[in-house]
Amino acid sequence: MINFKQLFGGAIQNNASDIHVMEGAPPFFRIRGDLKRVEMPPLTHKDMHELLKEIMPEYLRHTLEENRGVDCSYQLGNTGRFRVVVYYQDNKLCATLRAIPVQIPSIDELMLPEALKKIAVEHRGMVLVTGITGSGKSTTLAAMINELNTTEARRIITIEDPIEYRYLSKKCVISQREVGSDVGNFTVALRQSLRADPDVILVGEMRDAETIRIAIKAAETGHLLFSTLHTTGAVHTIQRIIGNFGHEEHALLREQLSLSLRAVITQRLVKTADGKGRCAAQEILVVTSVASKLILENRASDLVPLMGSREDGMQTMDQGLADLVRSKRVELEEAKKYCNDFYALKRFIAGITSSGDSGGIIG
Repeated sequence: MINFKQLFGGAIQNNASDIHVMEGAPPFFRIRGDLKRVEMPPLTHKDMHELLKEIMPEYLRHTLEENRGVDCSYQLGNTGRFRVVVYYQDNKLCATLRAIPVQIPSIDELMLPEALKKIAVEHRGMVLVTGITGSGKSTTLAAMINELNTTEARRIITIEDPIEYRYLSKKCVISQREVGSDVGNFTVALRQSLRADPDVILVGEMRDAETIRIAIKAAETGHLLFSTLHTTGAVHTIQRIIGNFGHEEHALLREQLSLSLRAVITQRLVKTADGKGRCAAQEILVVTSVASKLILENRASDLVPLMGSREDGMQTMDQGLADLVRSKRVELEEAKKYCNDFYALKRFIAGITSSGDSGGIIG
């Protein structure tokens, strides 16, 4: 019989970000972005069912069989926490467990840009953290909520599927609601939250047009709203939000975003030079009056040179990568894999800004 708690403990000890288990194959860890086979025998059908008894609540069994997949979370004592996806492949059970630290890291511990501290304590509007799956969006959001929790006295409600980081109320009063067990869906939870005297709402992910619509309304009515999107940059984020609606609503959405959007933070995880882990390279858009004007006038592409000006803590992805290379946290060859323009990256590392990198955007 497989000792799954020992397997999970081994993942934590090896700083694995994910565990992959599937019927008929040995487990795999993802360490620093690379898959590593665990020296264990292939898992049997019985092994997988024993695993599900350990990690998945009983009430989700029916959902798994009906939908052939389900999300949940699993707490391993005081040593680790996992976001779990259980699914069927070729009629065989599989699961992926994403490791979540029990202790919420601070912005300083993650060595993220100082601009995030100011963004975290905004009083109203929408703050979006974006990136591909597995880029550390949840961790960055948790660090920002943690910053708010230690510096301000506010009422925070989180809506997650499933709950990932667990917050202890410090200065803030925090409620965490899990979609599926506490409430039926994001849309209903968001509507209910607006009636629960929130100052801050965290929506785990803006998955559909209706959730986006209510989130924008919450940001417009004086709340600070945090959420995530699977997008690759600030421009793409704005285009994705607007693209969820019919053409007849686009002008209104641009106006709403120009007034309510406060910041877009896009990140990519890159391997550190010391070989011990990964760190986040970030693009940061702060919606200043200039950025607001560009969004309103349907000139989102002009936000890139604005970010390149580095005013108000803004930066492009290539500038963020260049900072990591200059500080020797990341090797140039690693940064090259994730940059948008390698020649721009090299200029930024050398401290050279070309005339095309900023300026001349307001006409």
